Amino acid sequence: MAKISVTRFGEISQPLVDKILSIIDECYEVIGEPMADSIDLCMIEKSAGETFFATHDALHGKPTITIYMEQLLEIPRLVALAGIRRQAAHSVLHGSLEYYLIRVPPDLIRAIKQYSLPQGCAHGLLYSAGMAAKEYEVTRLLYSKDYIEDQVAYAKYILDPSAEEVLSWKIALRNRLEKILYLSSVIRDISCAVPLTRDEQIGAEIKNYIGKKLAHITPDCQSRIQKIIYEGFPLLDTNTFENIDLITKLVVVDILEYELKERDVT
Repeated sequence: MAKISVTRFGEISQPLVDKILSIIDECYEVIGEPMADSIDLCMIEKSAGETFFATHDALHGKPTITIYMEQLLEIPRLVALAGIRRQAAHSVLHGSLEYYLIRVPPDLIRAIKQYSLPQGCAHGLLYSAGMAAKEYEVTRLLYSKDYIEDQVAYAKYILDPSAEEVLSWKIALRNRLEKILYLSSVIRDISCAVPLTRDEQIGAEIKNYIGKKLAHITPDCQSRIQKIIYEGFPLLDTNTFENIDLITKLVVVDILEYELKERDVT
């Protein structure tokens, strides 16, 4: 069993630490061990502007799971459980530095040159594609190990559109590059739910939630995103880097080029 080193920032009770460690250990017993012999678990009582309740990275060469307790304690129990398990799954699937220092896919390089894309836009597209691939893979793994009820709760939580999202869409419509980045971020958010759509019992319900997530954007954009997630995502295999390349290609062709071809990017 991998060693988990815990670092606490703020007032966090030992029973709460033990509970989270128990969830992670139990998950490893079911899905397999992380890539490294040890992982860092960072528990932060109060965050400074962090919007999500749990994250994973391997930027220091080994898996690091960070949990923001203030946010964690405000969400439904099943969603919190799912989120913790997802970070454990990331450490199994994406627990080394190479998964966070991703080379730019050929299709994005071509688009950068062809449309003179700003660095920030290119970075945003690559980030969304990378996250989409990894989030999809995490759900696929957890679903295959019968973590279904909690992952359905998590997907519904992520797919519930906020008032801020609707406002951000209206703002993004003023600029084509912002619109492209927004649509790529929607694909990123939906990715965690896509493996669940193929389940005979819950698939239709998850598709309805995806429909709600897309309801505030234009029908044309909805159609192109649905093409990517329902026709493109089933082609994803087990190689994360190839999956990132494929998602990037789909976004470049069906989102970026559609918006920018034979037009100015300003």
